Amino acid sequence: MFPLTSRLRFGLRYCTYTLSKRRSSQHHGICWYTTNYSRKLRGPTAQDVSYFRSILARPDKSVLDGTATHDVMDELQKYNIDWTKHYQGSSDLVLRPQTTSEVSSILKYCHENYIGITPQGGNTSLCGAATPISNEIILSMEYMKRIYKLDEYSGILTCDAGCILQSLHDYAKEAGYLFPLDIGSKGTCHIGGNVSTNAGGHHFFRFGGLHGTVVGMEVVLADGRVLRMNIDADDDNDDDCTHRFQYSSASLRKDNTGYDLKQLFIGGEGTLGIITKVAVACPSLPMSKNVALLVCKSYTDVLQVLKATKEELGETLSAIELIDWNTMKFVQEYGSGIGESLISELLSPGATNQPLFILVESQGCDPESDSKKMDAFLTGLYELSAIENGFLAQDSTQIEQIWGIRENCNPSVARAGFVHKFDVSIGIESYMEVAEEVRVALNTANLSNLTVCVWGHVADGNAHINIVSKQFDKDVATAERIENIVYSSVMKRRGSISAEHGIGQSKRKYMHQIKDGAVLELMSQMKNLFDPHSILNPGKYLPEN
Repeated sequence: MFPLTSRLRFGLRYCTYTLSKRRSSQHHGICWYTTNYSRKLRGPTAQDVSYFRSILARPDKSVLDGTATHDVMDELQKYNIDWTKHYQGSSDLVLRPQTTSEVSSILKYCHENYIGITPQGGNTSLCGAATPISNEIILSMEYMKRIYKLDEYSGILTCDAGCILQSLHDYAKEAGYLFPLDIGSKGTCHIGGNVSTNAGGHHFFRFGGLHGTVVGMEVVLADGRVLRMNIDADDDNDDDCTHRFQYSSASLRKDNTGYDLKQLFIGGEGTLGIITKVAVACPSLPMSKNVALLVCKSYTDVLQVLKATKEELGETLSAIELIDWNTMKFVQEYGSGIGESLISELLSPGATNQPLFILVESQGCDPESDSKKMDAFLTGLYELSAIENGFLAQDSTQIEQIWGIRENCNPSVARAGFVHKFDVSIGIESYMEVAEEVRVALNTANLSNLTVCVWGHVADGNAHINIVSKQFDKDVATAERIENIVYSSVMKRRGSISAEHGIGQSKRKYMHQIKDGAVLELMSQMKNLFDPHSILNPGKYLPEN
C-alpha cells in the first residue's frame, strides 16, 4: 500500500563570508550600558586574556585570541557569523572552557570587570541569539560534551550542555531509549542551546516541551555562583563522578521542595545564567514506527486530517508536519536529491492547484497492531476524500527519506536566496490564513518578487513562514516592511512572534507590543537580580528600555 522508492544524495552549497582583519582597541567599548546604567561594558584587553590563560587547564586549546594577532581571524569567523548569515559580531576572543569551575571563574572575572559575554553552542540560532553584538567575549560550550549517564530505570540522561543533540540521540538509542527532542539541526546544535531557547521540535505534540522533559540542571550565574538543581554531576573529578553515578540516581522525577528555578533558564537565552549541565527524561524506544506523506488539496482537508489523526491514531500519534507547495518546490530544486523521485511524483506538472503536504508519524509498542491502525487511518481518509494521494514508508530507509524532505526545508530555502525567517505560533484554524494574508499584503506593498513558504508543526500551531528573495543581499528597509506585515497579521490574531526559535536580536524590539508592561517590568527586575551588571548576552531578549 502506498509504495515509495527514492534515493538520498547529499551535497551542500554554502555562501562564504570574510571578517575584516582588524585589531581591537584595548578598551573598545560595547555600545550599551548595564541594567543600572552606571557603567559601560567593555571588550577584553591583553591583560584579561592573560588572566583567562592562567585559569584554564588547557589555554592553548581553550583560548582563541585575536586581540594581539590576525592569524586566527579565519577561525574566529565561524563564531562571529550566525547560521543564517544575517548577523555578524566583531569578537576578538573566544573562550572554550571544559568544566563548570572554569565557566564559573570566567563569569566571576567578567562580572567584576564589566566585560560582556555571549554564550554560544552550535551557533544554529535563527534570531541572532548566539551572535555577539559587538566585541564581547564569546563563551563557546563546544568542549563541554560529556555524557555522564542514562539511568536504566528512570530513563534520565545527564550530560554537559555542549553535547551535540545527535550524539544524545545515538547514546539514548543504544540504551533502549528515545531522546525526546528532535530538530532538523540535531547534527550541529547543542543541548544547552536547545534548552536556552526552549526548542520545540518534531515530537513536541507527543512528548511535550523542555519545560516538562528537563528534570535537572546546573547553571552558572553572572557572578560565578553555581546552581545545581536536581542534578548530580561533577566534571572536576572523574573518579568522584563515576562513584556518585554508580550508586545514586542522576536526578529525581519529582522534587517539590521550593521554587522550580530551572524553569527560568529554559528559554532564557543565556541572559540569566549559563547552562552547563542538564538532566532530561527520555521515553523508551518505540518498537514500531510508521510514517506517511499525504497530499491535501486544501487547508480545509488538512484540518480534517488533523482531526482524524487524533481520533484514529490516538496515543501512537507522534508527529504531524505541514509543508506547502512553494517549500516543496525549493526542496526539489535545492535539496540535493533528497526524496527526489517522491517529490517529482508529488509535484505533478499537470496539477491544477497547489496542494499541501502532511507528514504523519506514529510510534508504538505493537508493530502489527500499529501497522493495521495506520492502514485503516489512511483508508478512511481516502474514503472521506480528505487526501488526494498518500505514500506510506515500507522500511526505515523510506522513513528517513520522508523525514529528509521535511528536514531539508530550511537548508533548501536558504540556498534559494535571502530568507526573511519567521517562527510564529497561531491558532490552528488560522495556520494558512496568515500566510495568504501576508502574500496579499506583500503584493499590495509592491513586494511581489518574493516567495512565501510555509512549513512547520501544524498540530502545535507553529508555522515557519519563510519569505525568500532571489537576491542574497539583505535590504534593511524591505526587511522591516516584511516584518511589520507578518507580525501585524500574527498579533491581530493574538498569536506569538516566537514559537520555538527565541527572541535574540531580531525580535526584542517587538517585546513592548507582545508583553504586558507589568510582565516586562518583572522580567527586567529578574534580569537585574541574576545579572546586575548585564554582562550575559547583552543586547538580546529584553527590550532596550
